[in-house]
Amino acid sequence: MDTRQSIAAGGVDALRKLGRADDSLHEQWRRVEEQCFAAGATYLAATERPESDVSEEAWSAFASAIAELGAASAAVDRFYEAYRGRLEHAVAEYAAVPRLAADARRAAREVAGRVDGTQPYHDFRSVRTALRNVDSALDALARAEATGLGPDVVAAAARTRDATDALRTALADAPGRADAATKALASVRTRLQAVGTRAENIAPAYSALLREFVAAGSADLTGARERCEQHMRAAAADIEDATVAARRGDPEGALDRIAAARQHLADGEEDVDAVTDRLARLREVRDHPDRVEQGVRFRLRDAQLLVVDRGRVAEWGSVLDAQLARLERAGERLTVGRPDYWAYLRELDAIDAFVAGVIDRVRGRRG
Repeated sequence: MDTRQSIAAGGVDALRKLGRADDSLHEQWRRVEEQCFAAGATYLAATERPESDVSEEAWSAFASAIAELGAASAAVDRFYEAYRGRLEHAVAEYAAVPRLAADARRAAREVAGRVDGTQPYHDFRSVRTALRNVDSALDALARAEATGLGPDVVAAAARTRDATDALRTALADAPGRADAATKALASVRTRLQAVGTRAENIAPAYSALLREFVAAGSADLTGARERCEQHMRAAAADIEDATVAARRGDPEGALDRIAAARQHLADGEEDVDAVTDRLARLREVRDHPDRVEQGVRFRLRDAQLLVVDRGRVAEWGSVLDAQLARLERAGERLTVGRPDYWAYLRELDAIDAFVAGVIDRVRGRRG
């Protein structure tokens, strides 16, 4: 009975440590264990009688103990047979957990051991950060092993492998950082010059906006030239810092400053585009108002056909009719006085976005 109980208990324990033992199984095993403990207690009580005791009572106690042991053994067998597949699989799987942890630890220590200071790039930030992450993962793995819980150990081993892979990648990439920084510096300097050339278009484009259209059409663009110049100055400072970092043997620091410079240049380009694109859009709607309006009318008509096809007219028909009326009112404002083409475009954009939202709802793309 003890041997059978030990085997079954090992399977139940493995399921528990793997987080796969349900309440029903636990309750069944608890009752079986209690039966085994009770049988064991009966057996001990029977065998504690002196050998000279040959009374009927002693014989009955011994026979009762044998019967209880047999019944308990049978209960263990029934339980084990009912859950044999789960129990045996859990034991085998849990037995593999220490090996997973050991393999992850061995690989982590092997890769970490390569960072021995013999190469200049061993002091690069990417390498040092990846190395710290490996150390942290190893500490977490040790804590998980102390709990004895399989899922925790498996997860910690996986994180250790990921950290090890990241360190391996950092070591592989580090030697090329200096060359990458050199090329990036040349590229960003060229881009700075290009943005400077494009920035020269802001003033004439803004002047054309003021001459050709009402002031409200460009009020939000005031200061675009100054903002662009600020971004360019910030980019130039970042490029200078990157150059210094590259010279002192810190290509990763240089790449960080280059990334900051590129962001400033992107912001500066947005300032250029904001003015030049606005001028192009306003001229287009002034010269071809029907062309811009027809695109919105086409999508609105598609939406109306869709709600009819889907049987949703009662829900969306009047809503779309309201957008058509809104479109008509926006067009009428172009015939009065000096038109605000920018307000007109924003109104058309808002109608277009609303119609797109209705289409998404009707098609079930949005709740």
